[in-house]
Amino acid sequence: MGEFKVKLIGNPSQAQTLAVAAALGCFDEKSASQILDELLKLPKEERLKKERVMLKNSFGRGHGSVGDQVHFTFNIENVPRITTLFLCSAEYLEHLQQSFRRAKASRGFYLPEAVKNSALANKARKLLSRTFDLYEKGCGGGIPAEDARFVLPLYAKTNITTTGNARELCHISSMAHRPGVPRVSTEVVDEMINQASNVAPYLFEDYGFNYEVLSWYPSSQLFALENPTLKNLINSSQKDPTMPRLLGWMSPFKITPKTLKQAVRGRDEAELANLKHLHFEFLVPMSLVCFHQATRQRTWNQSVESIYEAAQDAISHPEERMIIPPSIKNSAFASEYKKLYFSLLNLYKELTKQGIAKSEAVGVLPHCLKIYDWVHINGWNAIHSIGKRTCTKAQWEIRFIAKKIAKDIKKAIPAFQDWAEPQCITYGKCPEIRDCGYYRKKNRQ
Repeated sequence: MGEFKVKLIGNPSQAQTLAVAAALGCFDEKSASQILDELLKLPKEERLKKERVMLKNSFGRGHGSVGDQVHFTFNIENVPRITTLFLCSAEYLEHLQQSFRRAKASRGFYLPEAVKNSALANKARKLLSRTFDLYEKGCGGGIPAEDARFVLPLYAKTNITTTGNARELCHISSMAHRPGVPRVSTEVVDEMINQASNVAPYLFEDYGFNYEVLSWYPSSQLFALENPTLKNLINSSQKDPTMPRLLGWMSPFKITPKTLKQAVRGRDEAELANLKHLHFEFLVPMSLVCFHQATRQRTWNQSVESIYEAAQDAISHPEERMIIPPSIKNSAFASEYKKLYFSLLNLYKELTKQGIAKSEAVGVLPHCLKIYDWVHINGWNAIHSIGKRTCTKAQWEIRFIAKKIAKDIKKAIPAFQDWAEPQCITYGKCPEIRDCGYYRKKNRQ
């Protein structure tokens, strides 16, 4: 295992037995609770044998709901951000992550063995260290930490708490062994599965042909070696590469201001559920900092550009692929920021030229690299998540994106004019500790 630390900190006692009892309860007059009591009275070997047979013929045949019954919580320390990006791609895993605004140079960064053993090892260490130096100088010079972090590499370390059920853990385990996934991410997931297997071995056993590959809810694949469909979409949508672009929208029913008012002000969940059948499709350019936030917005459906195709395009068109925060663009740190961005791109290029796998070199890329995210937002998210992201307290980049998305939604369906707004409008009051006054200003208009 690498420098990271994985610890299973939460799981139901007798997790595997609980899942089996719930599955057996589908085919028995007795309740799952009664079956659980009976199973726990059996000698251990007899019980385990029964559990394996049941799981092989249910969970092992693609009946994923059996695995949904039990959840596991992991604390993961000193893991590179590249791995938390990977973990967050699975839509049914849940996370609480240490803010990257707390990044400290003393924590350091991860380097894979392939880079450590290369002729470029010293250059890589010095260059990645310089990004932390600029981060700390920027913070000390008045740059907000949320902006200073843009220059940090994907191999910068952080902590994360991750929770998921057995089905989604099997999904992320399968994803972790696909081509293009950095080895450190594979090692982290393998250790998560290893610890979960110590508690529930037959929930994570390989039963042969995997029926669930098609039944898992597909996740965006940042580390796919290629994504031809998305690449073609990007190439055909370059009219304004700096802005989100509305690709299309669809409403199967007429939305009126009255309907939306009833849904929001009346807290009418039936009407709110109806809004999920409105569809807006956007192609959104964003930094990897912003993508990390967007991918944790689990009610957005997303497909993302391959990071390897983004990096290749950045090598050819570096200026077009750099996101620079306004606070840095207009500061004394701008020149060094840009130099580091270009140097990190060049380091990635040099590492791959020396034969180091792209999946091992990719972690030297900075968070300010622009990637394209294909986002589906439904009508409920046009109110809820857009409300969260257009709030003045939201991070500047995702706020900028959300405001443009809101503008396009209002133009497509004018009934959203009063509701694709900051969250204080939706809730009827400001939920933040410090009220910016937007709600009162809006009411006076």
